[in-house]
Amino acid sequence: QKLYCMIEIVHSDLFTQHDCREILLPTMTDQLKYHLERQEDLEACCQLLSNILEVLYKKDVGPTQRHVQIIMEKLLRTVNRTVISMGRDSELIV
Repeated sequence: QKLYCMIEIVHSDLFTQHDCREILLPTMTDQLKYHLERQEDLEACCQLLSNILEVLYKKDVGPTQRHVQIIMEKLLRTVNRTVISMGRDSELIV
């Protein structure tokens, strides 16, 4: 439920504000890492990470370079390990 709540927050105007992202993003990446490492609710993890990156890609949400850096530092290794362990036949790998 926590992941789905975070997905809703990312869809809100709150997450498009730089100062709010400064507070929310570290917590969200910690939760993503926790669930990915345990391979729990991978579909929600994929959706949350994808939605976060979509917001950060927008032009009208302020500076995003630091936020992308936070994601890379905290999650890149974990995401790579998760994808490798899933195999090519997983529905989540496109």
